[in-house]
Amino acid sequence: MMSEMNEKDTLDALVERLPAENSAVLVISPISLRYLCGFEVESGIILASKETRILFVPKRDVELLKAHGSRLEITALTSSGQMLDVIVKYGIKRVYVEADKMTVAEFNVFKEQLHYARLDTTNALDNALSELRSVKTKRELALVEKAQKINDAAYDRLLGSLRKGMSERQIASMLGYYLTKFGSEGDVPITVLSGENTANFDLKPSDRKISEGDMLIMEFGARVSGYCAKMCRTCAVGKIDPKRENAYNAVSCAIQDGLRALRAGVGSKVADSVAKATLNAWGMDEYCSTTFAHGIGLEPVEPPFLGRGGSVSLKADTALFTKVGVTVAGKYSVKIGDMAVLTDIGCTNLTKATKSLVHI
Repeated sequence: MMSEMNEKDTLDALVERLPAENSAVLVISPISLRYLCGFEVESGIILASKETRILFVPKRDVELLKAHGSRLEITALTSSGQMLDVIVKYGIKRVYVEADKMTVAEFNVFKEQLHYARLDTTNALDNALSELRSVKTKRELALVEKAQKINDAAYDRLLGSLRKGMSERQIASMLGYYLTKFGSEGDVPITVLSGENTANFDLKPSDRKISEGDMLIMEFGARVSGYCAKMCRTCAVGKIDPKRENAYNAVSCAIQDGLRALRAGVGSKVADSVAKATLNAWGMDEYCSTTFAHGIGLEPVEPPFLGRGGSVSLKADTALFTKVGVTVAGKYSVKIGDMAVLTDIGCTNLTKATKSLVHI
């Protein structure tokens, strides 16, 4: 069943998770402000407890942000004493901060301003936000799906334009243009690598020209109203040797088997193990270069992480970027990546592009 929580309920759900009485949350990171408010906040501070919900912003932004119709009390921050007044008024003794996102300098400023309460720098707030963000609302899933439709459209258009002799940099530029043309509103990293460069995913698109026998990897994404979707495809340039074709077939089968193993309620290791078992059946498991999936939403990479390193129980309405890859050191890689949304009975694959090998 799709989550019924909407963007106005998220702050309520966060406050309900506060582990201590007489406590509040202090949120300042742009990504968390966007999530909790449901709209972009260039500069702001949320101070929220069970009794109050306040968004402090520069005076110039008050009327603009009020136009969004938020249930938050939007107030101009004009003095350092305003937040302390709220702390004292509601008897707040503990304030949870984003330990992973707050700088030491910011912490020291708030520690001085809010001296009546203790600032809690454990990961309690970060963990609560991560847990909430991993399960998407209907609105969030609709935006992720729209972003993936842009990816599919851009990739389809790109395939009709690719030619031998084009450089990785040219292809990346074309892909970026098509993503924007079809409606992407923000920057998600684009990786285009060919030939031996595919064996090193830390490289950036270069002036290397694609040529006969190359594998060409393209990993990219679109963003709509802040929400991301990604995909990855590997194409063959002309005719490729049997080893590369075998590697591609192994990866294609492995990601499809992994996707079939995904559903809410299973451990996060399961799909990764299934995909690697398929690679093993193809004799390619020793070359595996990826873990199976990670969450995606307001950030291109976010929890949960699906691999052997840990296990959590997956939840319905979690959006995942799933990927299987193999790398033969110094020679080539093959990678395929799809967008999936978990359901109680499986997963919905949002990526429509074929997983059959495409020859340029």
